Amino acid sequence: TAHRADLVGAHRVALGTDYPFPLGERVPGALIESVDAFSPEVRGRLLSGTALEWLGVSKDRFVAVAR
Repeated sequence: TAHRADLVGAHRVALGTDYPFPLGERVPGALIESVDAFSPEVRGRLLSGTALEWLGVSKDRFVAVAR
């Protein structure tokens, strides 16, 4: 995972899933969270940022705003 992000850039890698088939991680994103070499910014890109950008959707649409 770290090699791919280094090779092509975190802005071109996104978390994927095989749901509903149990072919991948038991907990989606656990591998990304476990890689110490990833900065918080890179983790954010890999877990949601790249996909949101590709979809043209703002993260604010999914995150509750504190009032």
